[in-house]
Amino acid sequence: MNDYLFKRLDEIHSKEIFILQNKNIKDFGQNIWKTRELQKSIKQKIFEGNVFVYNSKINGFCFFRKIDDYIEIYSLFVTPLFRQKGIAKIFLERCKEYCEQNNLRKIILDVNETNHRAIKFYKKNNFLFCGKRKNYYRNSTSFNDSFTMYKLL
Repeated sequence: MNDYLFKRLDEIHSKEIFILQNKNIKDFGQNIWKTRELQKSIKQKIFEGNVFVYNSKINGFCFFRKIDDYIEIYSLFVTPLFRQKGIAKIFLERCKEYCEQNNLRKIILDVNETNHRAIKFYKKNNFLFCGKRKNYYRNSTSFNDSFTMYKLL
């Protein structure tokens, strides 16, 4: 993987992120960030984060929002081709670095209760379960609950 890099999230990435989500619709269900809402959130500095680029194409992204003394990760995704290669862990490390630079004390996130792979990943990275949101994620026929998880820094 010599032709890969991480870039700071920018508005210009919004359309490619939207396309990437649609290509991986089974991972997102009905929970896709639209191009315009991403552009607006990035432009207004609501979202910050990174994209993972390989051969000039985005193959992963992570964006979050600073709230009080913590960040909330809104989306962390790596294409199937690049899973199990440490990319998601690098995204988490970058989130941690952002927190350290901004004197923030924790990271929180929500994960679909059916996404066992992600839950296992977050637990492996010392995230703890702290709550459940009923009917948080919409799929094609119904809703799934989310598990809220956090990590103190």
